[in-house]
Amino acid sequence: MAVLLYLVERHGDVVSREELLDAVWPGVHVGDDSLTAAIIKIRRALGDDARNPTHIETIPKRGYRLISPIGTGAADQSAASVSSAEPNLSRSHGRLLAVLAVLLTVIGVVLFLAYPSEETAEQHASDAETSTIIVVTPFANVSGDPGQDYLALGISETILNDLARQSDLSVRQMLEGTIPSSPANYVLQGSVAHVGKSLRVVARLLDGENGEVLRALEFERDFDDLLAIEDEIRETMLAEIAGSIDAEEKSRRARGYTENVTAYDLFLKAQSQLLVRTAETNSVARDLYRRAIAADESFARAYGGLALSYAADYRNGWGDDGDAALESAMKFAQTAIGISSELPEQHWVIGYVLTQQRNFSEAETHLSLAIEISPRFADAYALLGGIETYRENPRESIQLLRDAMRLNPDAGYLYFLLIARAYYFMGDYELAQINLGEALSRNPENVECHLYLAATLLHLSRTEDAEWEAMEVLGIEPDFSLEAWSQTYPMARGEQLERLLADLREAGFS
Repeated sequence: MAVLLYLVERHGDVVSREELLDAVWPGVHVGDDSLTAAIIKIRRALGDDARNPTHIETIPKRGYRLISPIGTGAADQSAASVSSAEPNLSRSHGRLLAVLAVLLTVIGVVLFLAYPSEETAEQHASDAETSTIIVVTPFANVSGDPGQDYLALGISETILNDLARQSDLSVRQMLEGTIPSSPANYVLQGSVAHVGKSLRVVARLLDGENGEVLRALEFERDFDDLLAIEDEIRETMLAEIAGSIDAEEKSRRARGYTENVTAYDLFLKAQSQLLVRTAETNSVARDLYRRAIAADESFARAYGGLALSYAADYRNGWGDDGDAALESAMKFAQTAIGISSELPEQHWVIGYVLTQQRNFSEAETHLSLAIEISPRFADAYALLGGIETYRENPRESIQLLRDAMRLNPDAGYLYFLLIARAYYFMGDYELAQINLGEALSRNPENVECHLYLAATLLHLSRTEDAEWEAMEVLGIEPDFSLEAWSQTYPMARGEQLERLLADLREAGFS
């Protein structure tokens, strides 16, 4: 609203982004995305088109200009009547009347911006139907050794996954330093200290409304007791929340049926390396997964992780033989699902590998099974949304990705990339840019994010910025080849892919 009023006051003038930021957010540091989001909302409320504007015009490299007529119909006549009755009325007063006339139209915009859409209301109602919402924050590593970060994160994620098995709980992850996107009944937080063979874990369950500590658990045991500690935290917190425990849903299910602490520790280390997504860390992760399997040959999730490491080699061109890497990925994914077919994560893994093979129908079958096993498994919805874009149905992606974000509001960069990709192919470049900004703020070295941002910026008449993104990619991957990248890109071969490649060539990729 403040952005619109400022543009009204400067009607017909080009107002720079810097001026708007200073005027609307004085003394507060906000990113350009906040302003872009406000402009998009105003345009939508007014039915404006950024490419053929009738209200707000984007002036490349300069800012925005309000170009819609000031005052219409009765408002003009009223202003004219006042002008003839008061010949000495100053021009500034006349301009004020015109601004007031525009505010009558602005009321409609206020309602649009202030009240949630029907879809948003339905989402909130859906959340309200869930009896209990618990937010799990990453456990803090207080051992003084950054090399133990993986352990603290792994413990909190295992407990989160375990709690998520409970059908009457809505479990969400909250990143450190962020605010929950919706109110929670409970917040689970904790800390981990691993020094030598000693392990100290503290877990606290807080009232989500007032922060009161409801239960506090403290363990100081041998590291070999790690799995038992996780079980006890889960059971105690569930007892506090629900008053009863389903002992059948033990945390060993979330771990993929291993009772071997050494295998579990190696698996957590591998997971932390896999998420970095570089050739070097991918190789380290693969070695750790193999060592976990050597410690427990029936550890299903370790096989699933091994499959993802080979899929990453294929997708990013990190190996000498991409086809062989993809075959290995499928072999280990099938091994994982053969061991634990009831784990939704394993259906997601095989769905991901099938997506790399462009076998979209079979991938969707496995992802649907994952959702059937765990209806709140956000990653399955997200990958289904990604597949719809790959098969040239980007509009079908949006709701699936919104579902994923609603189930996991604090997800990483990938959800934002997937929804940005859909908006790009739908031609909504401003929304694509906003979501790509969110993705890159979470993972600034992801090549695909930079590629789509370059293509998007071209359509926003920001050619120099698009060319800069091409340089960014070369800084991350000096040997980057658009042809090689496109060969392993899982998008269907058709008009959509050709359009993307044409944009990237125009941005300077070769």
